[in-house]
Amino acid sequence: MDPFHALVLLNAVFACAAWSLAKPSWPAACALTISSILWLFFNHPIEGRVLYSIDYQTGVTESDFVSAAGLLLAAATIMRSMRSRSAGAPPN
Repeated sequence: MDPFHALVLLNAVFACAAWSLAKPSWPAACALTISSILWLFFNHPIEGRVLYSIDYQTGVTESDFVSAAGLLLAAATIMRSMRSRSAGAPPN
């Protein structure tokens, strides 16, 4: 994968995160989860520094935190969506 496609996927993660923040819903959380997991596997061209080495080939890099933040935001989006439905608000 070249850096261009990695940046397109990174923009997809950010767009799904903005969607999740603006209008929390199950589709937004699913899209953010999928794009965050894909980012974890396809971020190799722009990974950044290795912060923690597991062995000589694998480790935690700076860009892995984008996936972690996306998954946390997706979980928060699911919770917000469930809370708004239980409160009687119209579904998003």
